[in-house]
Amino acid sequence: MNATVNAQPVVKRTISEENSKKITALRIVLMLLVLFGHNNYRVDTVGADMVFNQSVFGKWVQCIISDGIARGAVPVFFITAAFLLFFKKTSYGVLLKKKTKSLLLPFLLWPVVNMIFYAVLKFAGDVSRIGFLSGIGNYDFLAWSPKEWFGCFFGYVGNGTLYLTHFWFLRDLIVLTILSPVLGFIYEKAKFLFIIFIIYVEFVGLFPYIVMPESLFYFSLGMIFAKEDIDFFGIAKKLHWYELIPVFLVLWLYYWKVQAPYPTAQLMLMAFVSAVMLIKFSEVLIMNDRVYSVLAYLAKYSFFLYAVHIKILRSIIRTVWVKVFPMTNGFMCLAEYFGVTILMAACGIGLGIALKKFCPKLFDLLNGR
Repeated sequence: MNATVNAQPVVKRTISEENSKKITALRIVLMLLVLFGHNNYRVDTVGADMVFNQSVFGKWVQCIISDGIARGAVPVFFITAAFLLFFKKTSYGVLLKKKTKSLLLPFLLWPVVNMIFYAVLKFAGDVSRIGFLSGIGNYDFLAWSPKEWFGCFFGYVGNGTLYLTHFWFLRDLIVLTILSPVLGFIYEKAKFLFIIFIIYVEFVGLFPYIVMPESLFYFSLGMIFAKEDIDFFGIAKKLHWYELIPVFLVLWLYYWKVQAPYPTAQLMLMAFVSAVMLIKFSEVLIMNDRVYSVLAYLAKYSFFLYAVHIKILRSIIRTVWVKVFPMTNGFMCLAEYFGVTILMAACGIGLGIALKKFCPKLFDLLNGR
């Protein structure tokens, strides 16, 4: 008599179509908020030789966008990245292979691209004697020490020594991806203590050194959502705007009043509320099919825009803009704030579209595809 084994069918979890569309639609919107966050002149950040007569209203507008709403963009990126990573349950070996191509390779290539770009600008400026070009470009990397070369690519957590400073997000995501089995194991063995730990790291101020506190917190949050099968989009959907907006404004007004130079628990809480609001806002982004189709198309260029906006686009566009339209009053300051940001987005996406059309292999390589 032959024994038969009734194998249990493997149930493959899938993300709902609605949530998948929300994640896609959010990508370019979050990227635009990152651009606003990085194009945020303040009295204490403009050069001594630059005119910057900002109005109180202009300061309010920039503060509520760049230092308020935009603070939730990176947290949402971390949440969705971790959620997708753990939800798919890919084997560790396959995961590392995929992430080497999608994360590590672009992380190493883009600093080189920027160095070449700056060297070309410097050379063009020297040959043509156009001061604007040589003023932006440089050959500084030729004099770097081994320590400076290491800092260029890998940096040191917390002090911004990366050559591409905004790539701290990518660096932390790589580190957390490598450590993902460890984080998952610790969570499974001590869920309550793990949750208390990451909350303490983010809101009380324990610095983990290998990654930024917010990276660990929001990546871990995305992991928990995936492991516990929690529909965080569904939770955000149940919340009401009349509940979220007043809480956000109270926390934002605290920032407006205090202008703390370093992260505080209140600022971190504001970023958390902003992230919840952005997740909820994804409902609006997918309501209209035409709007969603545009956002889905632009989402393909969100990483390219992220990579190219600093230093390449911001350096040139900002420099030209303030020479042509000096920020002599409140209106001109706001014009720079919105105009430069919109131009960076348009030029970055346009360059991405052109590169994808004429050099698709290079585009895929730089975008980790």
